[in-house]
Amino acid sequence: MADRSLRGMRLGAQSLQSDEGVVLVDHQLRTYQTEKGERFIVTFAADAEAPEVWESPKTGDEGRLLDADGDEVPYTPPEQKPQRTHWDMLLERRTKEDLEEVLQVRLDYLRERRGTKKREQREPTAGAPQTTGRSGETPTRVIDIEGRPQAQTRAEKEAEAKAAKKKKK
Repeated sequence: MADRSLRGMRLGAQSLQSDEGVVLVDHQLRTYQTEKGERFIVTFAADAEAPEVWESPKTGDEGRLLDADGDEVPYTPPEQKPQRTHWDMLLERRTKEDLEEVLQVRLDYLRERRGTKKREQREPTAGAPQTTGRSGETPTRVIDIEGRPQAQTRAEKEAEAKAAKKKKK
């Protein structure tokens, strides 16, 4: 039968080892205080340098390090670099003229795919002519640069299927 001293103990709840002969590492206790007045203590190794700011384990607020007299240790926050945007990173690699040239090449490519090559005939903000999708209209198919057909509407697929059946007859 099991030892009676272990009968009331839950598994994993307590260690079966004693503290006899255990030598603790040298440490220091440092006190921090939040703006709301909450004080908390953090344990560091004796040779570690305690940071001037520490997050409170209870509230998550930022606490400032206090010296032995209970006064806040002088602290200057590090300078924050402004966050770089995608545009900033682009400008580091290319000039505006290069970017305008790339934009123009892509716009020409898109206009060619839509079948609207001539830019001068339309307003700059106008898109490709819209179709209503009615059965009486026959939309034009645009072929990709690599020769692959583009995605088709259901009406286009049905029209192609009918044309293929007529050819077989």
